Amino acid sequence: MKLNQIRSLLISCLLLLLAAAPVQAELVVVVNARCGVAAMSRNEVINIFFGRNRQFFNGVQAQPVDMVDAHPDRARFYHALVGKDLADINAYWSRQVFSGRQQLPPKMQTSEDVMKWIVSQPGGIGFVELAKADARVRVVYEFKP
Repeated sequence: MKLNQIRSLLISCLLLLLAAAPVQAELVVVVNARCGVAAMSRNEVINIFFGRNRQFFNGVQAQPVDMVDAHPDRARFYHALVGKDLADINAYWSRQVFSGRQQLPPKMQTSEDVMKWIVSQPGGIGFVELAKADARVRVVYEFKP
C-alpha cells in the first residue's frame, strides 16, 4: 500500500469510530417560563436542588423536581453539577429527611413528566435534555463542557 492509501484508510477508520461513539445529549436546567427567572449561576442551581434556597432571587417559591434513580439523566446531572455519584446524593437526602430539615423533591419517571410538572408549578425547576426544552420553559443554566 502507498502512503496516501494508508492515510486515507486511517482517516476512514477514525471517522467510523467517531460516528459510532455514543453522543449524550446536553442537559440543561429549565424553569417555568412565567416565573421571571432568566438565568442562574451554578451555585444558585446547587442551592435550589439541595434545598438550601427555597426561593428564586425574585421571591418566587422554587419548586424543584428530580428524576428517579433509575433514569440515567439523574446520575449525569448530579455528576455534572457537583461531581458526586447517586450514592452520595441519596445519602445527603437521607440525612436531610431523617433530621426533619427537608423533604425530598418529587421524582419523575420521564423527561416528559418533568416538563409537565415544571409547567404546572409557578416556580417549577428541573433538568432535561436541551432538545426537550420547548417554549413552555426557559433554559436558565447550561453545563459547559
